Amino acid sequence: MRPVRVVLVSSLDGGVGKTTLVSVIAVAKGYTLMIDMDWEKADLSQLFRAPRRMGWLAPFLNREKPYVHRINPSLYLIPGYEAYELYQKMGSDASRDFHQALVEWVSFIPKFVQLSRLPVDTVLIDTTAALRLEILSKLQSMGVFNIFLSDGRLISRISDIKSEQYRRYMAYSSMVVINMVDKSDLGMAKKIAPVVLKRVKIYEYYGESVASSVLRDRDNKRSIEQLLLRIKT
Repeated sequence: MRPVRVVLVSSLDGGVGKTTLVSVIAVAKGYTLMIDMDWEKADLSQLFRAPRRMGWLAPFLNREKPYVHRINPSLYLIPGYEAYELYQKMGSDASRDFHQALVEWVSFIPKFVQLSRLPVDTVLIDTTAALRLEILSKLQSMGVFNIFLSDGRLISRISDIKSEQYRRYMAYSSMVVINMVDKSDLGMAKKIAPVVLKRVKIYEYYGESVASSVLRDRDNKRSIEQLLLRIKT
């Protein structure tokens, strides 16, 4: 059995491109299982056209095995539609249970990959914004590689309170990435984060097409290669 690397993409703010980054990393690397644990949106499930089957909450809701969507021979996705639907009905009341389910999943992932006979060595988890800090601390202690993602807000003038929030979230990260950076701000962004991704135009919102749009830029391709190298080590 291949050793499995669990990678989480987290953020403080919404709309910074977590789902896009997950898709780019997965497509660029291959041999990856993605799990859509952004219960506020479930955009990753839609981005890769996953059917509306029971996903990562299935073991908790009906004790069934979650559906695994095969995108290609080396790329797979567990959808998150039911988590999104429950969140729409219950709101923050469901959030605590979802956080705990995420932690349980992380501990079970190596066994799940083995039992499912998936040809993957990396599991990428897309999450909702502003996960609870105690959950990030727990995941860090479990060896999860946490990519903290932000956009230009990290390099702009922000209040002391917001700056402290960023500091706390970044403390639990394995790597900081700044996304959607304009060319004029690249120099400043590279002083703050080891990996910076330029803003690009995306023509078709389908998983592999989104990834291709980002990777078509040479600087972005080098940044993703650098990120993949860190994940592997």
